[in-house]
Amino acid sequence: MVVDRFGAATTDFSKSVQGKTLADAASAKSAASAQHKQTAEDTTSFTAATNTVQALSKTALQTSPSRQAKVESLRQAVKSAQYQLDSDKISQSIASSDI
Repeated sequence: MVVDRFGAATTDFSKSVQGKTLADAASAKSAASAQHKQTAEDTTSFTAATNTVQALSKTALQTSPSRQAKVESLRQAVKSAQYQLDSDKISQSIASSDI
């Protein structure tokens, strides 16, 4: 019996013929793979768009001075143990989230 992507079919091949066919197929596949490796080549090209992408990335990663000041204020409050958590807001956020 031969099973391929189209289904199963019975055959009258002997096991030695099937084994040889499988070996021939594996050999051909190996040769094709070796030829592909010899001819395939990865390439990269840089264009003016690269500079644009880098500039956009840099702008996106920058924080505003007001946000930086708020973050620093929160950092100091947490560090000095003066930051108070609002349990009502926390519970509402957990209840409204899709967890």
